[in-house]
Parts: sequence; C-alpha cells; structure tokens
Amino acid sequence: MTETVIKRDAEPEINQELLEEAQRQIGASSGNDAINVALRELVEDRRGRRARALENLQRIADEGGVDFDAIEDADR
Repeated sequence: MTETVIKRDAEPEINQELLEEAQRQIGASSGNDAINVALRELVEDRRGRRARALENLQRIADEGGVDFDAIEDADR
C-alpha cells in the first residue's frame, strides 16, 4: 500500500465560497467542522456505493448472470 505523507506546514487551498456554503448547509460552527463533516459524508457515501455494487454483483452471480466457465476458458 502506498503511504501518503502530508506536510503539516503546507496549507491546503480551500475555496472559501464553497467552504462558507458547506458551513451554512451543514450548520457547522467552523470551517474545520464543515470540512470534517463533508469528508465523513463523502467517505460514507463511497463506502455505501461500493457495498451496493458488490451486493448487485453477488446477486447477478447467484442468478447465473456470470458464466464462470467462460471466464476460465478465456484464461487458458
């Protein structure tokens, strides 16, 4: 796994208009709170999407929608 290093002295460039809008929509008391809520929501949304995609793939496989023999034949 690749390790990401964040320099603590480097300030991220944040669009202030977007930050203020997010802060209003979320009802956050600070920009930092708004950023953390937005990041949490993004991560939870993406996790949910991946879980639903995996469930759909499993359902398709369970219903015979994936021809595993054809996949094995293609690998030969």
